[in-house]
Amino acid sequence: MSHHPNQASPERQRNSSRFFTENRHVAWVALVFTLLWGLYGYLGMPKSKDPHVPERVAAVVTPWPGASAEKVELLVARRLEEKIAENSKVRKIDSLCRGGVSVIQIELDEAARDPGKEFDDIKLKLDAVRDLPQGAGPMEFMKDFGDTAALMLTVASPPAGEVDVAIRAREVRQAIETARAGAGPGPRLSGVVCLPRELNPGYLERQVDLVARHLADTGAARDIRPLAGPAFWGLDLATSLSPEELLARVDAFLRERLRVSELHPDVWDIALIGDPAQTEERLRLVAGDKYTYRQLDDYSDLIKRSLQGVPQVAKVSRSGVLAERVYLEYSQERLAAYGAQFSQIDQALNARNITLPGGMLEVAGRGLAVDPSGEFKSEADIGEVPMAASPSGAPVYLRDVVEIVRGYEGPPSFLNFFGQRDSSGQWRRHRAVTLAVSMRPGEQISTLGREVDRCLEGLKDRLPHDLIIARTSDQPLQVKESVDLFMNSLYEAIVLVVLVALVGFWEWRSALLMALSIPVTLAMTFGMMHLLGIDLQQVSIASLIIALGLLVDDPVVAGDAIKRELDQGQPRLTAAWLGPTKLATAILYATITNIVAYLPLLILSGDLGRFIYSLPVVLTCSLVASRVVSMTFVPLLAYYLLRPSRQRPDQAGPRRGFPALYARVVCWSLRHRWAVVGIALVSLGGGWFIMQGVKSQFFPNDLSYLSYVEVWLPEDATLAATHEAAQEAERIIADEAQAWGREHSGPDGRPSRALASLTTFLGGGGPRFWFSISSEQQQPNYAQIVVQLDDKHHTEAFLARIQRRLSAEVPGALIDARRLETGTPVGLPVAVRISGEDMGQLRSLAAQAKEIFWRQPLAERVRDDWGEEAFKVKLAIDPEKANLAGVTNLDVALSSAAALSGLPIDNLRDGDKLIPIVVRLRQEERAQLSGLGDLLVHAQAGPQKVRLNQIASIHQQAETEKIKRRNQFRTITVSCFPVEGALPSQVLEAAMPALERLRTSLPPGYRLELGGEKEEQDKGFGEMAVVMLVSVAGIFLALVAQFKNAVKPLLVFAAIPFGLVGAWAGLAVMDQPFGFMAFLGVASLIGVIVSHIIVLFDFIEERREEGAPLEQALTEAGIVRLRPVMVTVGATVLGLFPLAINGGPLWEPLCYTQIGGLTLATLVTLILVPVLYTIFVRDLKIIAWDSAPQPGLPDRNP
Repeated sequence: MSHHPNQASPERQRNSSRFFTENRHVAWVALVFTLLWGLYGYLGMPKSKDPHVPERVAAVVTPWPGASAEKVELLVARRLEEKIAENSKVRKIDSLCRGGVSVIQIELDEAARDPGKEFDDIKLKLDAVRDLPQGAGPMEFMKDFGDTAALMLTVASPPAGEVDVAIRAREVRQAIETARAGAGPGPRLSGVVCLPRELNPGYLERQVDLVARHLADTGAARDIRPLAGPAFWGLDLATSLSPEELLARVDAFLRERLRVSELHPDVWDIALIGDPAQTEERLRLVAGDKYTYRQLDDYSDLIKRSLQGVPQVAKVSRSGVLAERVYLEYSQERLAAYGAQFSQIDQALNARNITLPGGMLEVAGRGLAVDPSGEFKSEADIGEVPMAASPSGAPVYLRDVVEIVRGYEGPPSFLNFFGQRDSSGQWRRHRAVTLAVSMRPGEQISTLGREVDRCLEGLKDRLPHDLIIARTSDQPLQVKESVDLFMNSLYEAIVLVVLVALVGFWEWRSALLMALSIPVTLAMTFGMMHLLGIDLQQVSIASLIIALGLLVDDPVVAGDAIKRELDQGQPRLTAAWLGPTKLATAILYATITNIVAYLPLLILSGDLGRFIYSLPVVLTCSLVASRVVSMTFVPLLAYYLLRPSRQRPDQAGPRRGFPALYARVVCWSLRHRWAVVGIALVSLGGGWFIMQGVKSQFFPNDLSYLSYVEVWLPEDATLAATHEAAQEAERIIADEAQAWGREHSGPDGRPSRALASLTTFLGGGGPRFWFSISSEQQQPNYAQIVVQLDDKHHTEAFLARIQRRLSAEVPGALIDARRLETGTPVGLPVAVRISGEDMGQLRSLAAQAKEIFWRQPLAERVRDDWGEEAFKVKLAIDPEKANLAGVTNLDVALSSAAALSGLPIDNLRDGDKLIPIVVRLRQEERAQLSGLGDLLVHAQAGPQKVRLNQIASIHQQAETEKIKRRNQFRTITVSCFPVEGALPSQVLEAAMPALERLRTSLPPGYRLELGGEKEEQDKGFGEMAVVMLVSVAGIFLALVAQFKNAVKPLLVFAAIPFGLVGAWAGLAVMDQPFGFMAFLGVASLIGVIVSHIIVLFDFIEERREEGAPLEQALTEAGIVRLRPVMVTVGATVLGLFPLAINGGPLWEPLCYTQIGGLTLATLVTLILVPVLYTIFVRDLKIIAWDSAPQPGLPDRNP
């Protein structure tokens, strides 16, 4: 102990406190350099919203067009999984097998130090696979699958302008009036479709003709006359149908006969015009976007290439680009009439479209390259390719055999749309392309934002002035708001701490001393943070706020000790260093216990450990800085600031006020110590009941402007069906936003905008704009809608509101409105995984699990991730008939693929773009299943051709469209969501008995595992329990080393259970769930509580060595420690309130845990610890107490 009689006299000691007070010039220079170091560290630290968690996820995508999900699983996924599993660092392999594609996600073990190296090893193993089936591949290995975009820029087309609509209306009106000039009396309607002026209007001629014939054949119209112009095509007709009925007939025909999903996407919707005078009004209602997909491709490509030149940008990717195609559309009759084969078309194009060099010539000492012409420059060049000669000897060109159409991928596999309110307040949807911008590691995100703005500003003259460029995810802005918010919370906490000190000390000098110590300590902390490579983000800033009450503890204790020395008559210079010196050991061990309470958090592994890593590091830095400041700069500043009290301690009268009340309470408690212990035990029992009523939640959702809506349709749904469901979801969201705006008006009384934008991705997930989101791979039955609100505090309530309508009003779709997660990503909140081999058995077990969840009143939106079986068309080829006809199974597959989906055979180069040339059957001939039997199968090795129904039978069969696997076993996941107001833990708690019964009844070879929040929570809480045990053990050893006694640490730990009761009470009062952050608060409470008791024990030991009676020593030690303890606890508690109020859901549980725990534990520390100490001395006789004064020690008054 610092007061041991054999210890050297403090006056003869040389330490840092004495050095800094006696060498004040050196001390002031050190102080200035410390402040400059802190400023340099603060400005130099990279800033981000959340801690950087490195991704350890990669994906392998292997297409196999036409193959069933089961074949993809058996012949592709399993073989690749076996190779991937050869890497010892692979922790999890999740496979998705769909018809035509295998997607495997690889997650490395958290111990993998170099993910890039491991992924390279896996790729080498996969490249060595040579036994994939014919037609499967090529494999695409994506190491950057888990990268998060720092910025999402959505480039969208504005609507067609008023001038363009007016010009088109004039042309259309003139065509209608001309067509009706010779028409008879009676009502007439004109249906007009507009298209971009650069698109050949003849593109629509055949489709319009087919519609006209259909309407005439069904009696829906008569006297049909064509309408044509430079940028439109249509029909004028007489009909008895209303415009709505006629439009419904046309829509039904387009869906059933012409595959509406393959119509040109740049074409406007149909405008029905009765009165020609209303032409402009009708066209304005259906006006499409101003810029085509091709133009959006060009504009976004220019932006992408420009952004890649920004030094802070690592990568730019685009989503929503609609790929172009050149289609060679053939009619079976025409192809047969010319005797043409697919192989002939392929051979003719490959012979004509060449890029091979023609060699080199040497002329007069110079080398001349020979460049044979022949590469296609346009669609017209393709049409000029000779095919054969007609019977008359005239040449036959490709344009005579097929119709050459330049368009887009049809049907499209992925689309992007952007929605916002226009200047009139109406919701408008635009076609779009989204760019995801990733930042280089270690760069400042604020600098990235400025440089991107500067780059876009420089492109203004090269882009249309009305092109929409919206930041649909803006991390630079989010980071600025987050850092500003947390820094403001830090400033507010500092002000509160200073006010507490002013009230507690009731003297401006002591309060100013503590106030000055805070920026010095923070400066030293910032310097150490920068040195250790810690970013400035919400966890590190929150750590500073949490540490604020701790880092003032040492300066408060040191300043109070200096003040007491001054009051004892010591000179200012001596008192400035003597006070901290006497308490040096106590302060050191108090600091050590606080560090030991937090530092074991570094034990946490994986993403959770990386997310929370900066908290123990920053807290340790701040505590070390506090210790250094209390022993160096506090003595320096105290020399100039502190003065002795006007009334010396030996002249003080009877105690008054709160110290007197405290003394009476302690004396009564010591006399009735067993009753006090009984009351304490009862209060602990009450804490147990409080704990039972607190809900559990691993991590809360983030407080963000952004959220997203997932739209799932049945597995066999087309992109067109998904598009309709997504549009309906967008309409509901926009309607609810308008209603919300009316209910939450702005300061001026006008309705608020509420909804800023909607960004929709059809056919797959958009860029990964948040670290906890797992982007869905491309699949036609999925859409993602990114919702951006104006007020992030409305996100939770708004999503709950739209979820009710989305679930009720979009039939046939599963729609989930999801908030962004924070901490460890959980994904599905409630989930169970069932693994086995037999698909039928797995589906049966999944049905039982779903029934369990459906029976829970707190569960909703129950589903499994395999979906329902889908019908497939099976071609059963008769080998004998096929052999007699001279065709093979390969011929059948190629002919079927070419007719229905299209068969790529070559490429057209347009600038730096390669546009695939695809041969396929004409639109009207491939749209119906009933015509499949009439498909002509062409032999590749000869002129033979035969109808498909002559060599094969065609039937439909239900089969699994999607198979999921986990770690090389088929796995089906059953999941659900809690109803509004409930937590996932409540749903699972109610369902667990039935799930356990299902688990015990599983057949051999099958297993049931809990996923979702429960899986992550068990892992996180298990590690936190280890952290707490290590922390308690470390603190115990430190106390044994300090007290040289194994019993006294048990007295110190006596207050800890009451801190836990206070923590639970804080959560219960504030209606906060117990999760990881609350657990973290509980674990860290131990060190804070113990640190207060250590200094109390130090004063008790000091009075014992001076020979004071036990009761007097306990009372006086409590009075001496009363003010510093109350000041530091008050500072800590009040300092946490700004973080609790402004920090969002992540920090509320931790703050309220510490507020409640510290408040109750402080009362217990000052009352119960003296009581227990007395019991150990008087009753149990475990601790000896000698009242005789130690020789050589003065007997002084307190």
